[in-house]
Amino acid sequence: MHYEVAISGTRKTICVFSEETLEPGERVWINWRGNTVKCYVLGSSTSWGDSFTVKERDGKSFLSEKHVEIAKWVSRRFGSPIGMVFDLFFPPGLDDYRTEKVVSQSPLLDFEEMTLSDFVKSRGEKTLKEMLKRGLVKLEKGFYIKEPRPRLKKRVFLRASISGLLQKPLTLKQKMVVEYLQFNNGAPLEDLLKDLEISKSVIEALQEKGIIEVLHQDVPPKKRLHRTTFEGELSSTNLFFGPAGSGKTEALLELAGDYSRKGTVLFLVPEVSILMHLLSRLKGLFPRMKTGIYHSYLPKARKNLEWYRAVEGKIDVLLGTRSAVFVPIKNLSLVIVDEEHDESLYQYSSPSYDAVEVAREISKIFGVPLVLSSATPDLKTYREVKEGKIKMFSFVRKHADISIEVVDMREEEKIGSFAKRTLDRMEETLKKGRRVLVYVRRKGYWGRVQCETCGYVLKCKDCDVSLVYHLDSNSLKCHQCGREYKLLEGCPICGGRLSGRGAGTEKIERELQRYFPDRRVKRIDREVVEDIMEVENYINKLISGEIDILVGTRMITKSFDVPEIGLVCVLDVDSLIFLPDFSASLRAFQLIVQVFGRASRRGTGKAVLQTYNPDEEVIVRAIKEDVEGFYGKELERRKILGYPPYRHLIHVALRSKDPDQGKKLLMTLKESLAGEEVLGPVEHWVFKLKGFYRHHLVVKTSDAEATLSKVEKFSRVLGLNPVVLVDPPSLEIPD
Repeated sequence: MHYEVAISGTRKTICVFSEETLEPGERVWINWRGNTVKCYVLGSSTSWGDSFTVKERDGKSFLSEKHVEIAKWVSRRFGSPIGMVFDLFFPPGLDDYRTEKVVSQSPLLDFEEMTLSDFVKSRGEKTLKEMLKRGLVKLEKGFYIKEPRPRLKKRVFLRASISGLLQKPLTLKQKMVVEYLQFNNGAPLEDLLKDLEISKSVIEALQEKGIIEVLHQDVPPKKRLHRTTFEGELSSTNLFFGPAGSGKTEALLELAGDYSRKGTVLFLVPEVSILMHLLSRLKGLFPRMKTGIYHSYLPKARKNLEWYRAVEGKIDVLLGTRSAVFVPIKNLSLVIVDEEHDESLYQYSSPSYDAVEVAREISKIFGVPLVLSSATPDLKTYREVKEGKIKMFSFVRKHADISIEVVDMREEEKIGSFAKRTLDRMEETLKKGRRVLVYVRRKGYWGRVQCETCGYVLKCKDCDVSLVYHLDSNSLKCHQCGREYKLLEGCPICGGRLSGRGAGTEKIERELQRYFPDRRVKRIDREVVEDIMEVENYINKLISGEIDILVGTRMITKSFDVPEIGLVCVLDVDSLIFLPDFSASLRAFQLIVQVFGRASRRGTGKAVLQTYNPDEEVIVRAIKEDVEGFYGKELERRKILGYPPYRHLIHVALRSKDPDQGKKLLMTLKESLAGEEVLGPVEHWVFKLKGFYRHHLVVKTSDAEATLSKVEKFSRVLGLNPVVLVDPPSLEIPD
């Protein structure tokens, strides 16, 4: 029979021939252009033409026809190569665990299945060939991934009190154990080791400190009694809407527990740090629940094991970041996307996709409910709520009293980068024994270095961006390509004096250390944190009192629960509002609301926002948490301008070594798209990056798939290889 297949890692589809019946989604291997390549079966083919013979196959498909339908949809919707989309359904290195087995096709045989090596050893290759020819057996690929040994009858319990814990110095991994047990006391030792990916030495160290005890106990702890926070009947698509601290997460966890009795729940979050907190809380609420985690930081063996368990239906809830949306879960019962507005759920690199949109399609095709959750939803979600297409459940903050001050930097007395009033609020908060969180948009010491005489700004030679001064290394760094430069003594143009502008996290940290010499001030950004998992260490230190003031970039705005925070300060939000991007105001609004949410956990909290534009609508509505008012205005603006969610936006960008060539080529592409509404081409706001000049254009359309097809067709005709993104959160261009 002939089949259409997609070649792994490409957008190419070809016809193959197989004497055996192939299943949709099955992986097969062929000889193509002198190499053995992996392909995915799309379906039977009536157009034979030149076909390739299948040399090897899995023998069964790990994907259902519905998964194949989803893969085709993602490829059409986002213009991503079909072969690369199929690759997303399988973890890297999976074939390292592939084993071939012989499966009986006759009730007269004395076995159901056995490994190929065992069959050949006991019955011989000649018998195998005869049985295969007569159809008595078939060869099938399986994945034999060693699962952990049966659960040890050992459970881990906290011995120390919370006040006692605060007095003891703990490592990051030790603190992870303590937090896990606070939600899940009496957890099986094996579960704890597996979930947190730690060694027994961590447990032994905590035992020596008298913080935990390990007991032999057969009976698991009883399920924690918890207050039911959600009562309602789900629709096909739902939104949990409410401010931080209003109980959305608790309701999501309860739903996950309820629906896990019907099948496997897929629970997506934007960041790994959020995932680990949710895992601890889930285990605390449902000690018997079989959970899995799936994210890019997992070791290869663990990632393949979690995938295998999900495919075999051996877990109740799969917690994961955006890549987990493609895990072919067996018996899916519910899909949850927490912080659904977060742009981390959009993949800019190829193959690009929006995990929220994929989750919507999965919910529709598999016929399971979808629950989206956010304090600041995506505009499309909000619009569909207003149109009655999505059922909304509103949550109200009950136990937090937030006081927000807007500090007009035009009128306030300034001390360095701060208004005196901001420093006074910090001092008041610290005297009460509470912590301070400071958001700064950029890392480094100075955001740019500029000549006081001629105004020249030092820029990277390979990128059209200003260099950032770092005091720690006394050097200039490009935050786009990573290139580092020595600090110049004078302006390279006129020899004038150079001075810094625009404070970064490093400068803010130094200033606060000077203003509060007796307090512990730390910063968190990509210069000091290479692994996102290290964020947990800083949060734990904030909770324990080892850090009094934490300065950070966007990563500190993510959803974490630290009731010890008494004050949140937002600096330099003006530069975010006025970025040359159609989504700048929305992103600024969401960030302000989200970061202020860190001050609204379990009690009173205060927030300060420094700005030179206090009357800007984004700021006025954000400090009131007026989501409905701001979203109403933003939807009205976008409807007039023809931006998402009313029309689709296709962003096309091109890199070239010649500063003029990219614009000329994109202009030719624009002329080929006659009849379409095209903005540009123009230089990107980061015009030069890593030695390449970048131009882009934007196409507005009501039919994304049809327009995307035109863009792809004419790009091929013109010999272009542009970056094409459909409905991206912003007009940034991936490296």
